[in-house]
Amino acid sequence: MAASMSISAFKQIWKMLPSGKNFDRVFNKINMVAVSPGRCRCEMTVEEEHTNGQGTLHGGFTMSLLDYMTFFTVVTGTSGQMGVSVRANMNFLQSAKVGEKVAMEAELVKAGKTLAFTKADLFNAKGDVIAQGQQTIYIGNNVTIQDMIKSKMEQL
Repeated sequence: MAASMSISAFKQIWKMLPSGKNFDRVFNKINMVAVSPGRCRCEMTVEEEHTNGQGTLHGGFTMSLLDYMTFFTVVTGTSGQMGVSVRANMNFLQSAKVGEKVAMEAELVKAGKTLAFTKADLFNAKGDVIAQGQQTIYIGNNVTIQDMIKSKMEQL
């Protein structure tokens, strides 16, 4: 694996992303609590805006969190490589209700020349796994997070 991007750079990017007007803003209440090369852990309290009609954590939100978190395992576990989803799946094992604290741990399993393989687990406060997912990400476009930041800055 190539040298990872700095954790301080990652934390700056993490704060910037959910502040925009695009879909990323749904993650504005996610707290990134641990970051290391190829690994990320976030925590959140389930709020009404994160739920489905049955009052439990929405599966679509959970899948989006898987996408977001595994993306960052690739960014931190490579030289800042960005990519796009090729395949994602998730098994939902238990529900989480409004007010419950949950945490997601994501890991870069392997990064090759064009594909990165990742996994993530969502835990409740008791430490029970409530969802497990995997994602394959195409990284062969040779675009880095640094390229994206530069492009965004030029648009300002």
